[in-house]
Amino acid sequence: MIKRKSDSEKSRQILGGRHMDRLAAVSLLLAILLALPPAWASEGAATYTLEIYGNANMDENLDDADISYVQDIIGGTKQSTKLADANFDGRVDALDAEQIERVLKGDAENLTVIDAQKRNVTIKLPVQRAVSVNTGAIEILRDIGVDINNVFVGVSSYAIANSKYWPELKDKESIIYGSPDYEQLAKLKTDLVILYKNPKKDEAFDKYDAIGVPVICLDCFNQEGLDGSIKILGEIFNKRDKSNELIDWYQGYIDLVRERTKDLDASEKPKTMFYSYPDSNYPIVKVCNNKSGDHPMIVEAGGINIGEDLNSSSGVAEVDREWILSSNPDVIIGTVVAADTKSGYSADEEKAFGFMHMVRDKLMVDEAIRKTEAAARDRVYIICTDLNRGPMQAAGTIYIAKILHPDLFRDINPEDVLKEYFDKWQGIPYQGIYVYPSLN
Repeated sequence: MIKRKSDSEKSRQILGGRHMDRLAAVSLLLAILLALPPAWASEGAATYTLEIYGNANMDENLDDADISYVQDIIGGTKQSTKLADANFDGRVDALDAEQIERVLKGDAENLTVIDAQKRNVTIKLPVQRAVSVNTGAIEILRDIGVDINNVFVGVSSYAIANSKYWPELKDKESIIYGSPDYEQLAKLKTDLVILYKNPKKDEAFDKYDAIGVPVICLDCFNQEGLDGSIKILGEIFNKRDKSNELIDWYQGYIDLVRERTKDLDASEKPKTMFYSYPDSNYPIVKVCNNKSGDHPMIVEAGGINIGEDLNSSSGVAEVDREWILSSNPDVIIGTVVAADTKSGYSADEEKAFGFMHMVRDKLMVDEAIRKTEAAARDRVYIICTDLNRGPMQAAGTIYIAKILHPDLFRDINPEDVLKEYFDKWQGIPYQGIYVYPSLN
């Protein structure tokens, strides 16, 4: 397991260094929490398999233990594994132990990984010219100390347009998400293209092969695949220690929320309706189910996702007013996009405040929503969808926990965690509006 930070270090982070009078209230809990594995981990077992060739023992790390494992395979005392063939030449021998050692030292010439589409992808190292339409990957790379201005020659048009958040990228080649210009990519002579977990139909792997560009699909948003994607990026860009530190940071906050909510009785868990983009979907109501990336945050924060079992492979399902009335949520959380006039880092705060206020008012007078417990108790909230983006989920989970259980999380200010993320990991000053109404 990844080593958690000490209780005193973590307390200073959570309280933003500005609420030291509250340390006594949380230090005992943190001491207990940080000594335990995450609630979702079974004792003695890896939480996932890091899908990098060279991870011979099939755990969540690439380390010296994998060299020993390969040597045991060669010696006949261990069975060969799928990932033991570190140099991906079809056999397990001493060359694989040498490849793992080179990767660990940061001087390997290539690395083969299994991406989110279960494709074997061999990447020539070091990657000096990269393209990414996956903004989550760009964000993670900045998190772990990669000079994104130096590495990226092309990025998504969204990243370029969001120049307040990505000032380093404003002059890069604009790559249109879902509709790549392969001639443009060939001219850029990129070493690697990073796509989202599920590429669009026009993002054809055979066309990337035709121009000789390795392409990798990564899940840089949802908890299920996030740790592995961070570690893969850490190995590709030789930032292993920093990637482990990043995982330790955001998982520490999520562990904190889990620990506080794990013993809640079902009757203490608010029935929560997560409304996907009411700003653009209304009057249609689309509710997040258990395939949504928002679902784990609701559960970890001590809520019941009333849309959990709705049938939809996309993560959201359309519901009618009768469903809302019969489900009668205690809390309604609607997400809106990050944009100049809507929410998030780059938004004009006055305009975003007005926009989020308008969206909430629309919901509060809806024929069904206004009859729910959520509306009656003034527990309808609008949040920026960026709070469910990769490691920023540390802040997003605490925001939702505070919405659902304000007394249980009275001592923690979610804004402090978000400020810490921007300052410590992104290297940019805190700004923007993320939740309405304010939780303070």
